[in-house]
Amino acid sequence: MTIRPRTASLALALPLALIVSACGGGAPDTSQIVLQQGQELSSTAGPGDDQADVTADPTDSGDSTAEAAEGVVTSFSDAKPAVVQIMAQGTLRDPEVGLTTTVGSGSGFLISPDGLAVTNNHVVTGASTLEVFIGGDTSEKHTATVLGASECSDLALIQVDVDEPGAYLAWADEPPEPGLDVYAAGFPLGDPEYTLTKGIVSKAQANGDVTGSSSIDHTIEHDATIQPGNSGGPLITLDGEVLAVNYAGGALQEGASKQFWAIAASLAEPMVAELAEGDAESLGINGRPIFDDKLALSGIWVSGVKPGSPASAAGLLPGDIVLSLNAIPMATDGTYRDYCDVLRTSGDNAMTVEVLRWDTAEVLRGEINGSQGLEPILSLAEEAGGDVPQGDAPGDGGMPVPTYYDYVTVTDDTGSLSIDVPTEWNDVQTDPMYAPEGLAFIGASDDMQAFRDGWTHPGLVFYLRPYQGDEWDTLHYYTYEDVCAAQETGEFSDVMYSGVYQIWSQCEGTDGLVINLVLSNNDQTYTAVMTTYVATEADLEAFDRAFASFTVYNN
Repeated sequence: MTIRPRTASLALALPLALIVSACGGGAPDTSQIVLQQGQELSSTAGPGDDQADVTADPTDSGDSTAEAAEGVVTSFSDAKPAVVQIMAQGTLRDPEVGLTTTVGSGSGFLISPDGLAVTNNHVVTGASTLEVFIGGDTSEKHTATVLGASECSDLALIQVDVDEPGAYLAWADEPPEPGLDVYAAGFPLGDPEYTLTKGIVSKAQANGDVTGSSSIDHTIEHDATIQPGNSGGPLITLDGEVLAVNYAGGALQEGASKQFWAIAASLAEPMVAELAEGDAESLGINGRPIFDDKLALSGIWVSGVKPGSPASAAGLLPGDIVLSLNAIPMATDGTYRDYCDVLRTSGDNAMTVEVLRWDTAEVLRGEINGSQGLEPILSLAEEAGGDVPQGDAPGDGGMPVPTYYDYVTVTDDTGSLSIDVPTEWNDVQTDPMYAPEGLAFIGASDDMQAFRDGWTHPGLVFYLRPYQGDEWDTLHYYTYEDVCAAQETGEFSDVMYSGVYQIWSQCEGTDGLVINLVLSNNDQTYTAVMTTYVATEADLEAFDRAFASFTVYNN
């Protein structure tokens, strides 16, 4: 029996714009918080009248020569020759418009006389080329190479090609305190003219996950105005030392909070030292969290993949959605938190990954930093799809059957098991008393009693048992040979599970199918049993969705 690739349910054919625009069901609202990332190079407009005052050097224009300086900066007023503008160009996969060539700008700052510079990861990640201008001097263009980047800390260390030693900034030793005077230096809005804005520290330890696109322990909140293009620029003290690295701000609009956030030096300095040896807390993905409550879908959208990175070696492509790492679902809260927790725990060790390949509607499993590449998982909908009605007419008993379903994630009462089921299957049982050994159990149908009685109502039961040994032996206990006329059997295995399945047809003279599936995790700590009655192709898709989405938690 040929096993075809597992394809996503029909519900996943909905426009992806619905996914990236939805933030319901517990995902945080970050609509008023924006990454201060690159601005299109054609945009050189300065700040509007409703924005905070910006102080620029009145003697210099965008094409002037930067001040000649060398050595460590000791005053905020002398920081200009140590601050850089970064022009990044690359091709990324946008979830709404497809492949796009991005040309944008950000800021950064030199931390050594030989051209080492710090910026944000989101300024340089995915870029094919980097051009750097030092201190607003547009007459001399410098190339740059990314030495290391961290997706989770949103920091990057780059090497700027310089001809001679220059000015640089030192990290601040003093702890941030509310009320401390600070200055935000950089090149906002793609403008080559250096700007410096003044403010104070509002909070010394503010929330770290203000954008959802990183996982930072805490940030410094301040009111020195920053805008798109300020990303990666320094927040400096009166003595010209780097108190933090700017990376996000509140939307500058009427009634919006004019507060801004920066990555504290106490977090940035040790991470930058680590980045000198290469990437850290990173798989080489330029991505963003997505969350859609209606489709019961969350994950990390892959906009781009860094060549030679662990993600590239594993076979991830732009347009993929990372659904889980090490069996932990991604972005269920609309942030990078779970993604970064797994990366920080796993380090360079192999980790399992589950991916939805949007272009082909396949779900793939494999390893990152391991030996097993991405492979499609089993699809029984493909195997048996021609054997059941399409579902555009009422089923037995006059019940209307939808041609496709919306989905909801159900978790059992022990918190050990979750699975996606159709919203129409709203008669749900999650009490472990229904499982043979009292472990995790989920049952779902539009009518569970009718489902148990048989042959009129679709539904499923999925439960855990202690490891049972050979799955074929276990499958023999789940037979329908006395009421069904035909069967097909097969086996499967992937990086996470191995098991067997059995498809029964012509049960009690109906057109429906009974599907039994027995699988064990590769660590052989548990066996899972799933039994489904499907009346239409929509129910087959529901079976595949349940099989692809189930998650067992190590509680």
